[in-house]
Amino acid sequence: MRVCAQELASDSAVSKDLQEVVITATRTERKLGNVGVPVTLISQKTIQQSGSLRLNEILQEQTGLVVTGGTGSNAVGGGVFGNGIQMQGLSPDHTIILLDGEPLIGRQGGVMDLSRFAVGNIKKIEIVRGPSSSLYGSEAMGGVVNIITEPVQGKSNRLSLRTGSFGQSDVVVSGTYADKTSGIYYFANYNSSRGYDLDPTRIEKTQDPFRNLTTQTKIWFSLSPNTKLTISNRFFQSNQQSYYAVNSKEINVGGKGVTSDFYMNPVLSHRINKNSTTQLRLVLSDYRFTQDLDLLTDKSSYYFDDFKQGFYRAENQTDILLGKKMHLTLGGGYTKNTIATTRYKDRQQQDAWHAFTQLETTIGKKIVLIKGVRYDYNTSFAPSISPKISVSYKVNQALSLSASAGRGFKAPDFRQLYLNFTNIAGDGYSIFGANEFSVFSLEKQLQEGLIAAILPAAFSIRSLRPETSTGLNLGFTYHFPGSCHIDVNVFRNDIDNLINYLPVATNNNGTPVFSYLNINRSFTQGVETGIKYAFKNFEIAAGYQYLTTGDKDLMQKIEKGQVFGRDEVLGGARRMTKSEYSGLLNRSKHLLQLKVFYNHTSSGWNGSLRGIYRSRFGVLDLDGNGFANMDDEFAPYYFQVNATAGKKINQKISAQLGVNNLFNQINARWMPNIPGINWFISIQIHLSHKTKSE
Repeated sequence: MRVCAQELASDSAVSKDLQEVVITATRTERKLGNVGVPVTLISQKTIQQSGSLRLNEILQEQTGLVVTGGTGSNAVGGGVFGNGIQMQGLSPDHTIILLDGEPLIGRQGGVMDLSRFAVGNIKKIEIVRGPSSSLYGSEAMGGVVNIITEPVQGKSNRLSLRTGSFGQSDVVVSGTYADKTSGIYYFANYNSSRGYDLDPTRIEKTQDPFRNLTTQTKIWFSLSPNTKLTISNRFFQSNQQSYYAVNSKEINVGGKGVTSDFYMNPVLSHRINKNSTTQLRLVLSDYRFTQDLDLLTDKSSYYFDDFKQGFYRAENQTDILLGKKMHLTLGGGYTKNTIATTRYKDRQQQDAWHAFTQLETTIGKKIVLIKGVRYDYNTSFAPSISPKISVSYKVNQALSLSASAGRGFKAPDFRQLYLNFTNIAGDGYSIFGANEFSVFSLEKQLQEGLIAAILPAAFSIRSLRPETSTGLNLGFTYHFPGSCHIDVNVFRNDIDNLINYLPVATNNNGTPVFSYLNINRSFTQGVETGIKYAFKNFEIAAGYQYLTTGDKDLMQKIEKGQVFGRDEVLGGARRMTKSEYSGLLNRSKHLLQLKVFYNHTSSGWNGSLRGIYRSRFGVLDLDGNGFANMDDEFAPYYFQVNATAGKKINQKISAQLGVNNLFNQINARWMPNIPGINWFISIQIHLSHKTKSE
């Protein structure tokens, strides 16, 4: 590593990273090197230099993260996959998405559509890998993504304008005004596109035209020298215009889809004394998606979908310093979660109570030990206890070691139990919750010629059981004698009763029918490694994840010679070997990211070049052996290159030119969320006054 052998500048990017403070890993402010769990930080500067507009765009460029893509959110009734996040091989519904530490709602098809969230008001993003149920509950079985927005401080205003491919336009207006006793921050974003089409053989567009509006305000009051009240509000609305061909080569169905999302988060903070603080946090969230389609011939109603979710939480957290080397966190709260939708037969409601505690102990000058446990009680499932322990050990100035182990828990959600939905567009899919699924119904559809085949997995569907997991992470960070460091993390997640979607039948045109099934014993394991090197005006970062996954019971059957498959759909059956087992569906074995950033302060020029590689991954099980083994059952690899170039014209004005998917890598069927070559140009105007230092 001689390339790193130069003196480490105190103001270098690498040096600053090492001193960064994180909140998500422990729910308290801690230096990155002391948390004992794998954490990734995405700074505001990185977001801006990447030219990202939405959350999915910046997350897909992070080591070990996969932004899933499937039928897309504009399909009739919403997408099966959407733009969710996969972490350490665990599906999107195992990763909780937070806004300033509080959970966001509105999952369609089991995933949080990350394209709903603008990034123009984000200060930083913290990503915690591995089980975090001990702090955040069942949805955090795989990890946490915490979106931390701009603080209320200083006096400034900003205007940003952007235009690009596919009729894309984006406008941001934001600003803040604060003094010693109060302040307000505002943010408004308008984002629109005329959509795009990746498949010329289809009349419908892959992405329909849309108009998005996001607003957020944050108001801060100092009620006394020791008491502060912050009230955050966020509103999002998306309007989409959709047209479909139903059993015809002509467009004959059209209408609109509207998504609205309201979030309110009052936080009352009080310093009890110099060693104790407490916070009362309230969350009130309402999410709604409606889709209303008519036949264009006579304007009669063709399809109507209405999905409403409410989430209401009250929570207290108290932090106590027990001397100089012990920090105790205590917390608990109540949550009410409701869903009413045309996709379920009845309105569903869950009431939940939780309590958690965490103790951080510093041993000597080199070891930080963190122990925590959380108790969850939910009216829909049995109580759960989720413990976790982590330790960080600073061997010397160059080498730091970390280890963490935790227990995760996730009950079947409303969708996995009660979903009863059929995409009535001509080439649509069907998906049924385990409580709504029926082999008898499939057999009837087969007799009537509505589906082409029933797959063997259909006969394995049973009542779903809760998932539990045990996760282990072991890692080290080494700082070379220069502006360079490397991180390595080895992970293993053992999951009992993993809930996975599987195709149980095929429609006449080859599209799948899905339902949900517990895989008795499964695992995800692998290694993540990243390296960052800063020199002169450049910063180079590379990340790689190697991942293997599997159904343990199925692997045992393969070893015993009890599993058969085919080399092609109509080929003869033969016995499968262990080397042919590809693991759980929708998981790639190899992920690689390479990023180069350039920033020349004196001239005002900056730029970036970022590459993303994902190896092929299984998507179907056509021969019914429980995994993908034929070429027709895999989605191909993809390699995407994005680039930007920017110029700070003066103290108030800057401009940026960029292109995403430079080599036009597209896959209309399995990655419709990635359009073709996508260029853009933007300009930002800053009107800043004296700003309070952070």
